[in-house]
Amino acid sequence: MAGKAHPLQAAVDVARSREDQAVKLLAESQRNLREQEMRMQQLLVFRGEYAMQFETEGGSGGITARRFQDYAAFLNSLDHGITESKQQQERLREDLQRKRQHWVQTHARTKALQEVMARDQDARRKQDDQRAQRDSDERNLQRASARARSTDEAIFG
Repeated sequence: MAGKAHPLQAAVDVARSREDQAVKLLAESQRNLREQEMRMQQLLVFRGEYAMQFETEGGSGGITARRFQDYAAFLNSLDHGITESKQQQERLREDLQRKRQHWVQTHARTKALQEVMARDQDARRKQDDQRAQRDSDERNLQRASARARSTDEAIFG
């Protein structure tokens, strides 16, 4: 039995492969979310700096109407980008949650198959041990019986 693959080994290998793929997709999803969070943070910092520059320039009284419109349009554009970034973050969080759930399920399947296979291997090992013990007991009984016969023949001859 030791050299022969277990009947469930192929199923365990497939489950493990699916779990590995789920882990890779989960890691990619986490990386995408982190990158989006960093982009969002950069947008917020840039917007804050630009708004401060706008206030500073506008507060000094030396801003033209055209320059004011340009600042306002650019801030509006940044606000729109921030809104889109927040929506993208939410989609990525949902995707991450789905991928995490998928990994949990694939991991549970792999673990269950491995446990079933291990229990079956233990049961087979016990059966083999019992069979070997019965065979050994039978051989010992036959030897004892043969010795008794030879002793009886020697005595009663």
